[in-house]
Amino acid sequence: MQTFRYYLFFLLLITLIVPTKAQSNWKTIVTNGIDSLLANHPVMEHASCGILVYDATDDIILYQHDQKKTHRPASTTKTFTCAAVLKYLTSDYSFRTSVYTTGKIKRKRINNKKMRILQGDIFVKGSLDPAFSSADMDTLMMILQANNIDSITGNLYADLSMKDRKLGGSGWCWDDTGDDFPLLHPLLLDKDTTFMSEFYARLNAAGIGVGGYIKDSICPANKRLLAEKCRSLSELLPQCLKTSDNRYAEAFLYQLGTMSGEPFPSTDISMNYVNSMIDSLGCPKEEYHFVDGSGLSFYNYVTPEIEVALLKYIYQLSDFFEEFKNALPISGIDGTLENRMRGTAAEGKVFAKTGTLSGTNTLAGYAYSQNGHMLIFSIMNDGVTTGNSNAARKLQDEILDLLCK
Repeated sequence: MQTFRYYLFFLLLITLIVPTKAQSNWKTIVTNGIDSLLANHPVMEHASCGILVYDATDDIILYQHDQKKTHRPASTTKTFTCAAVLKYLTSDYSFRTSVYTTGKIKRKRINNKKMRILQGDIFVKGSLDPAFSSADMDTLMMILQANNIDSITGNLYADLSMKDRKLGGSGWCWDDTGDDFPLLHPLLLDKDTTFMSEFYARLNAAGIGVGGYIKDSICPANKRLLAEKCRSLSELLPQCLKTSDNRYAEAFLYQLGTMSGEPFPSTDISMNYVNSMIDSLGCPKEEYHFVDGSGLSFYNYVTPEIEVALLKYIYQLSDFFEEFKNALPISGIDGTLENRMRGTAAEGKVFAKTGTLSGTNTLAGYAYSQNGHMLIFSIMNDGVTTGNSNAARKLQDEILDLLCK
């Protein structure tokens, strides 16, 4: 019996020691490998690099380097924006473009012809639907025509009260990334601000005459819904993350501001919800600062440690991890990672958000190693000299290749 007890104790000791030793060996290999990459990679002659890799399976920090230093996140900012809208609004939330009226339809005979005249005004309330297109405008027209309205006696009002009147973001360097800067207008039509003029023209083309003018005003309480186009957050999420669409990210951010119930809520009100989420993770306020939803701003900064804390929260504590992860670019397969890490151990194993500004290249997300472990990581390069963005991306890809082996 005593021998058997010693045997059981020996087995227990082995189960405790062997995984710990394996962890230690793997951590040593990863540490030596990444240290060597940072020491010898050409891009690191001038650039800085903050890295944190967390092994969620073993609950250990696998690697860290300047993880508490702040960097410009660029488009990895979108992970914070999307996490906030999924947390506070859920994926079922709808972006609504609604047509209301305060009038009533009266039947009149004009020149021996029976007419249905809408006596009153039309209000179009926008929610900054980033995907609203000419086809969606056609849908609204079809619904309005189904009401058999022949003319409108009043004005056409645009209700733009879902956000402030600023069309751009704070700290945007307008010549940095060409035409990637979105117009932040509640009523967009094919990315432009021609919604109301096109709406007016479409009504006339449909034989619905308008007696008044195009103006701005908040919808009154006694409004009645005539037509509406809805689009869910879940439908828009992949476009925001996989293709890094700035317009979508800013539209997401301003949905948070509408929760305040105030007309024309400022960017600061929207950002309060993002900050509240980050604060709930126990992150020091001096280690992050965000002023927009897309990452276009040069005023944003955050540490790799906080990016990993966010991704860790999404993975371990949120109820939207799978939806969030599946909306991220996949290495070698789609989105902004479609042409990266092909032919390496990391191909198809990395779900991560990229980020690019002049001098900045970032990558943050999830990776599956060959031993089946879930890794959560953030790699942030700043001070990347002109023409070296591809070299910075190559460094990131080599790190992920090492982690996934």
